[in-house]
Amino acid sequence: MNTKIKNLMVIALLLFSISAFSQEKKEMKTMPFHLSFITPIGTNGMESWNTINKVSINIYGGYSGGLDGFEAAGFVNVLKGDMRGAQFAGFVNADLGKTKGAQFAGYVNFNKDSLSGAQFAGFTNVITSNAKAVQASGFANVVVGSIDGAQLSGFVNTATEDSKVVQLSGFANMVKGNVTGFQGSGFANYSQGNTLGQISGFANANIGDLKGVQLAGFANVNTGRLEGFQASGFLNVSNKLKGVQLGVFNYVDSLESGLAIGFLSVIRNGYRAVEVSTNESFYANATFKTGTRQFYNILSLAGSERDNRLIWAFGYGVGTTLTISDKTDLNIEGIVYHVNEDEWHTNRINELTKVQTIATWKFSELASLYGGPSWNIMVTDTDHNNEAFESELPPFSVFEKTYSNGNKVTMYPGFTVGVRF
Repeated sequence: MNTKIKNLMVIALLLFSISAFSQEKKEMKTMPFHLSFITPIGTNGMESWNTINKVSINIYGGYSGGLDGFEAAGFVNVLKGDMRGAQFAGFVNADLGKTKGAQFAGYVNFNKDSLSGAQFAGFTNVITSNAKAVQASGFANVVVGSIDGAQLSGFVNTATEDSKVVQLSGFANMVKGNVTGFQGSGFANYSQGNTLGQISGFANANIGDLKGVQLAGFANVNTGRLEGFQASGFLNVSNKLKGVQLGVFNYVDSLESGLAIGFLSVIRNGYRAVEVSTNESFYANATFKTGTRQFYNILSLAGSERDNRLIWAFGYGVGTTLTISDKTDLNIEGIVYHVNEDEWHTNRINELTKVQTIATWKFSELASLYGGPSWNIMVTDTDHNNEAFESELPPFSVFEKTYSNGNKVTMYPGFTVGVRF
């Protein structure tokens, strides 16, 4: 008889036993030792489902009234009542009452009422009530209720109510409630309430407040208040922030305190400015700044003309603001421009780096005047694909050198003046 047929026979016999006798109301008795092949073929016979065993050995499978000690089966253990102790099964352990102790199964552990202890399974652990437990499985851990403890799995962990839990999985973790604890996964974490911390390889989502950290390879989303640190490889989103965001793109609806550091940060109640200016290199500049006063991003377009040659550039930079008084600030900024000379796009190294210190005077509620010195460094590839090139942008120089790789470096001082809105 092959293994599949024998397993089906065992399951059928157990289901028959459960359906036929699970409604028995006889008083439970306790036996010190029980040995069976498969219920009811064993020392407890037809009284198995009304017997609590101290030690139970089921060669293939057993169905008993309860356990207060130790139970082992080659295939499956089923308990109608409570379990206190330890269960070992080659395939499945199923407790339909309360469990205090540990379940070890090659495939699945199941608890219906409540569990205080631990479950270890090769595939899945399931608890359909509240638990104080450690769950460890090769695939999934499920608690239909709250858990106080830990869930460790190769794929997914889930709990449907508020939990004090550490969840670690190879793919995803989910709690449909508050998490007083930590979630760590290879792909994604999700919590539907207040949370202390989330770390994932791809994304974290928290529908509530977070006091701690969110770290993700791609994106973090927090719909409540974040007090702590949020960092990702691409996107961070938080409704309220008291702390730091670090990512390529950052968004905060309401900043309480702290800053966002990234390529582009949008803070609805943060720092924003639109500027028009002129300097020694570009006759006209239009600039947009966004972020926080401590750290903001700069996007700039600039244009000029040399010997009837049109020059235009697009630039990106960062800056910080130091408050001097109610009407005066000091901005320290660095901007890198790619310079295009008499063509739509100059396809070579032709970069201008501008470092500037700007003093700002606010003369009205809507506008400020600013100006200050700058230092300019121009790097140009003079020999690109055997084509000679000479930049027309630098108006003069105090340092000029062409290196063996064909790059020419030109340095010169400058100035910036403009109006900020």
